[in-house]
Formats: sequence, C-alpha cells, structure tokens
Amino acid sequence: MNEPNLNIGGKHKEREYILNADGTVLLDHKKAPVTVDRFLASKPLRAEVSTRPGPGGKKLSYMSGDIITKTLNEAFGFDGWSLDVKQATREENVKDDKGRYHVAYIATVRITHQRSGVYREDCGSGDAVDKTLAAACGNALKGAITDAMKRAARHFGEKLGNSLYHDGFNANKAPGTLKDAFEALDVERAQTRFGFDKNNKMESQQQVTVCKNKYNNIQSNPASQNTSGGTSSNEYVAKQASATPTAKTLQVKVEPMESRKTFTSNPHSSLALSANSFNPTVAKTSNDRPNEV
Repeated sequence: MNEPNLNIGGKHKEREYILNADGTVLLDHKKAPVTVDRFLASKPLRAEVSTRPGPGGKKLSYMSGDIITKTLNEAFGFDGWSLDVKQATREENVKDDKGRYHVAYIATVRITHQRSGVYREDCGSGDAVDKTLAAACGNALKGAITDAMKRAARHFGEKLGNSLYHDGFNANKAPGTLKDAFEALDVERAQTRFGFDKNNKMESQQQVTVCKNKYNNIQSNPASQNTSGGTSSNEYVAKQASATPTAKTLQVKVEPMESRKTFTSNPHSSLALSANSFNPTVAKTSNDRPNEV
C-alpha cells in the first residue's frame, strides 16, 4: 500500500505496514491498516511472554529468542532485517574435578533495519557446562548471541521486549489479542503522552470554577445583583460558559430534517443526492480492501 510521504521534522518518512502471509496489508479491528510503528509500540501478547523462576520465589517474565525472531519477521519481513555478530569473547574456560568444562562468553550483536539502515546494538552473556570443550563453547556462544539479540531488539519497541523492563508489566498483564494490545496503546497514549481527554476535562472544570466565582461575587455585591437577572448559580454558569467557549470548542448548527428534504423530494432534480453518495464504502468490493487476519 502506497501512501504520500509525511514531512516530520523536515524529513520525509514513508510509512510501512504489517503484511499478511498473502502480501495484503493487515487490518486492525477498526478496519484500519496496521503500521510497523504502531505494531512495535504495542505490548507483546500473553502467548509471546514466558515465565521462569526468579530470586526470592518470584516469577520473571521474558521473551524467548524464537519469539523475538518471529516478531522481527512479522514487523520487517524475513528479508527486511539482518543480524551481525560484532564481537564474541570467551571470558571463562575452567575444567572441574569431574572433567566437565565451564565456559562463558560475552557477545555484541547489531540488528539492522534494511530499508532505512537504522540499527541497534547491545551485548549479552551465555554460559554452559559440558563434558567436551567444543559442546560447552558452542552452547555458551549461542546463549550469548541470543541474549544480545534480544537486548538489541528491545530498542525497536515495546513489542520486542522493551515493555518487560517497565514496572508492573508481566505475563499476567499482557494483552490476550492484538485488538486488546491496540486498544491499550490508544488509551495509554491519550492519558500519558497526548492527554487530550484529560486536558479537556481540566479546561472545562477551570471554566466552571471561574463562572461560579463571578456569580458569587455578584450575589455578594447588592449593587450588581441585577446583572445576574435572578438566575441560579447553575444557570449563570451555563450561560457564561456558552458565551465564552474555549478555543477548542466547535459549535455546529444542525439543520432540521424537514428543511433538508427539499433537496431530495424531487428525484429528477439536479440537486438530488443518491444514497451511495453518503456511504463511500458502498461502491467498494471485497477485492478493493486488504484482507483481515
């Protein structure tokens, strides 16, 4: 799906979309196409988060390496990202009394988004114990690379594990479906980042408080009681609020249905409007819209 470039901070950015297996764009529960940015900003699903025993009898939530790889493929495509091992160092190689080898590695990896060239780097560690040195080294190295990959991937978004570093988020609180994840994201952005609803409520409350103060001042001053016209406090507040709307208030005059019937009463008139003109989706077929999963 092509979309005009967006000018953000003086730079042009073309949106990317999550694709289904058949190449069509994934739609959310509101029939809107799912962008990669929105997908990565949502929380991982409950089925994508695992738990393991932690210190003090606590359960620690984590995402396995195969889930991270699967999510990267879903977000960027199997050919849309690359993994490079920048460095791997063996930090320990000890043979115990039982003839077993204790090996530990530290690795640094880089994950690159092929389309934009943006990359993230991080390090990880891995250790293993085995009877042979080769097996111990191989397992420890693989563990270090997987750990580094997961740590690097989280810098791309909440979906890739960054949410696991937030206090209060765990496997039990993870959304069950992608619909739940998107709805939680919308609520979170509205309440914490943008705060539209919160700001509107605060402005309305401030406006009511100012009007009530004016009314109380009028009632306490006998010389100005006629200004209120004998109205109650609530009536005065409503009158003042309607007379001084905020800059964000949009007043729309709705025309009665009887007056609008004159445009459609004559089907042969040049002003007659068809029913299809009011519904832009009527003329579309199922082939015009991407499939939904």
